[in-house]
Amino acid sequence: MQTIDIAPTMLEMAGIKKPSSFQGKDISNLANGGKKEVRDYVFTENLWSTHFGNPRCESVQNKEWKYIRYYKNNNFSATKEIKYAKELGIPVNEMLYNMHDPGIAVYRDYIDAPLNNEEPVYEELYHLKKDPAELHNLVNNQEHAEVLNTLRAQWKIEITQARGTRKAEVFRYTNDLYPKGKH
Repeated sequence: MQTIDIAPTMLEMAGIKKPSSFQGKDISNLANGGKKEVRDYVFTENLWSTHFGNPRCESVQNKEWKYIRYYKNNNFSATKEIKYAKELGIPVNEMLYNMHDPGIAVYRDYIDAPLNNEEPVYEELYHLKKDPAELHNLVNNQEHAEVLNTLRAQWKIEITQARGTRKAEVFRYTNDLYPKGKH
C-alpha cells in the first residue's frame, strides 16, 4: 500500500469512479480484510531537498528488501539564511519559507533529474527480513549485487510510472504571484 492508494480507495468505497489521472490503486479489498496484494513493490520519494539539510531521496522495496537513493543537496543552508535575514532586517520566516518563481524551476528539475540520469550520491540496501531496523547497509556487499541490480532496475520502472508520460504540472503558488501573502 502507498499513500497514493488512499484517495482511489476512498472513492471506490463511496461508489465514485476515480479520475484517470490518479496513479493510486483501489485497495478496499485490504481495508475489508482481504489478503490480495495490489503491489509487488512500494515506491516512495521525498522530492523537496531543503535548506535544512534534507536530501532528495527515493526508495523501492518489497517484503524482503529495501533500496534507497539519495541525491546531492546543494541548497543554501538555513543557518546562513537566518544569519543574513537578521543582518539585513528581513523577517526570518519570510527568508526561510517564502517561495518564489525560480523555486518552481528547481522543483521541476528535482522531478526530471533522476529520469535524466542524475546519479545518487549515496545508496542503501537493506535485507528487511534479517534487518528490520535497517542497521546494516548492504549496498557494497558483493554477495547482494544481484539483488541491488534488480532493485535498481525496479526503481527505474517505478519512477517512470510515477512520473507518467507527460511533463509534470507544477502549480504556481508563489509569493511572486501573490506578493501580499493573499494565498
